[in-house]
Amino acid sequence: MRPTRTRGRRPGRTPAALTGLALTAALSLAACGGDDAGSGDDGAGGDGGGQHTIAVNLKTLSSPYWLQVAGGVERAAEETGADVSLQGATAETEVQEQIDQVRTAITQQVDALVVAPTQAEQLQPILEQAVDQDIPVLLVDTDIEGWDAKETFVGTDNYQAGVTAGEHILEQQDSGSIALIRGVPGNPSTDSRVEGVIDTLEGSGIEVAADLAANSDRAEGRSVMADILQSNPDVDMVFAANDDMALGALEAIKSADVAMDDITVIGVDGTSDAVDSMLAGELDASIAQNSFDMGRTAVEQAVQLLDGEDIEDRVDTGVTVVTPDNAEEYGQQLEEQEADSP
Repeated sequence: MRPTRTRGRRPGRTPAALTGLALTAALSLAACGGDDAGSGDDGAGGDGGGQHTIAVNLKTLSSPYWLQVAGGVERAAEETGADVSLQGATAETEVQEQIDQVRTAITQQVDALVVAPTQAEQLQPILEQAVDQDIPVLLVDTDIEGWDAKETFVGTDNYQAGVTAGEHILEQQDSGSIALIRGVPGNPSTDSRVEGVIDTLEGSGIEVAADLAANSDRAEGRSVMADILQSNPDVDMVFAANDDMALGALEAIKSADVAMDDITVIGVDGTSDAVDSMLAGELDASIAQNSFDMGRTAVEQAVQLLDGEDIEDRVDTGVTVVTPDNAEEYGQQLEEQEADSP
């Protein structure tokens, strides 16, 4: 499926429309009209005023988190006037699909690539092909450690996000047992979050009762949590490496007729669904990545690079601890950002 493009300004879409488009793995960023003097030029940037063409490839467009990143991408496209194409795989496990999409962008000779790699080892060879063809590569959300050919990494310090989660857990209780739910096996982002939690809890009275993967998927999070409850009925804390898995774990807890107050559940990402769950008295916290800023900053960095400006090797977009105390305010912020999502 060909990526769609953003040029200049256009009306926002509703979250419902976003969800439907995400299932096709291509997010519509269609521009209105062609009256803007710069929007009719598809040429590469830097050649006498031609427009920069930037291909953004995210892990998927089928979850609230990645749609939030996409909203930031669109905002940057509007503000910079860059010609931005946006794609994502149908699921974070569809590594080959992402590789094929990146390969297509290289064939189209875009000016720059912004990629959130699903699996670093498998994506690196195709990204190296881009660099060999003088297409700069910027990584967003997930870094490829030790790969010096990237121009920058824009995203959260995922290990530190895990440390923050661990510190929040210790503020709630200093003993008990915790279940850890990872994302896709080998995914450095979600693995780093879990390792940050483990290291922070080391030496406390909290023991790890289970450490399992659920592929960053809500349904799998529910299934894994159901298994955990069967084998570890006394578990009283859950850390899931993303909000989708945390919400799936909550579904399993409710299905098992376990009182919500008996288990503390913490996720990562700060999605609108997580906020709703907190306001409903279910999810206890989410270590929110500033996902909108992540997408926006990545495109801005690409434009600056193509304009011949220096950019930083690493841009940390930080985290925000969202709890029931600040969930309403944070949710309003998300709504404002979603109004600009494609």
